[in-house]
Amino acid sequence: MLNMQTYRVLYEHYRDLAVNLFEWKGLPEGIQERHIERVLFSEGKCLFFRDPLQSFMVLPCGPGPYLNVYGDPLHWRAMGLNYNKQYKASECVLIENTKMRTPTADTVHMFVRKLYEAERTMDTNIKTSKVPFVFTCDEKNVFTYKEIFRRVDGNEPALFGAKGLDLDAIKVMPTRAEFIGNELMDYSHSVENKLLTFLGVNCSPVDKRERLITDEAESNNQLLDMNTDLMLEARQRACEAINSMYGLNVSVELRHKREEATPDDEPVPEQ
Repeated sequence: MLNMQTYRVLYEHYRDLAVNLFEWKGLPEGIQERHIERVLFSEGKCLFFRDPLQSFMVLPCGPGPYLNVYGDPLHWRAMGLNYNKQYKASECVLIENTKMRTPTADTVHMFVRKLYEAERTMDTNIKTSKVPFVFTCDEKNVFTYKEIFRRVDGNEPALFGAKGLDLDAIKVMPTRAEFIGNELMDYSHSVENKLLTFLGVNCSPVDKRERLITDEAESNNQLLDMNTDLMLEARQRACEAINSMYGLNVSVELRHKREEATPDDEPVPEQ
C-alpha cells in the first residue's frame, strides 16, 4: 500500500504542475482550461468543435477511418461521457500538445518511476540503518521475537516480557547496512531537476554553491525555452485556427514567466 501511495502522490504532484503550465483566455462559456490541459497531458490531443445542440465543446478524440495523402484524418471522432460523434476535419480544430501529438504523461511516468524508486529505497535504507541486524531463534519463538521487534520499530520507550522469556535463545548478526541517504537524495534531486526542466520549470540545476556563469545560464535558458515552446506553439496554432474558424478571441500563454538567471563570471571565494 505504501508503494502504491508513494507513486500516486509523486505522480499527481508533477501531473498537477504540468497541467498548470499554461493559461487560456477567452474560452467560450462552459469550457475550462482544465478540460483542455488534462486531455493534452494524457492523450496528446483534443478536439475543439461546435455541437449543433450544445454549442462549443472540447473532448478527447480519435481519427476517423479515412486519411488524406499525408496520413492526416479526414474526420475526427469526439468522445466524452454519453457523447460520441464524428466531425469533418474542416469543421473542427485539433488542439495538439506538441507537433507530434505526444502526451506529457509518458515522460512524467518515466521520471516519477525513478523518483519513486529513490524514495522507497531511502525508506528501506533508513529502516535497515535503524535495526541493522538479522535475528535467529527457535521456530516456536519466532512470533514472540517478531512482536519485540514490532515494538522497537514502533519507538516504544520500554519493553516488557514474560518471566520465562529467554533472551539468550536469540542470536543477532549485524547486516553492516550502510546509510546512503545523502547519495540517494542527491540522485533524487538530479532526477527531479531533469523532470522540471522537461516541463519548462526553472529549477536552477547548476550547483547553488557556485554562481552561474554566462554560458551555463544561457544554455539552461535555451533548454527551458525549447521545452516550453514545443507545447506553447502547438497551443497557439490551435488558438489561431479556432479564432479564424469561429470568430472567437481565444489565447494561451505561459502562466508564470520564467525569471532570467543572473550570470556572474566571478567565482565564489572559497571559505
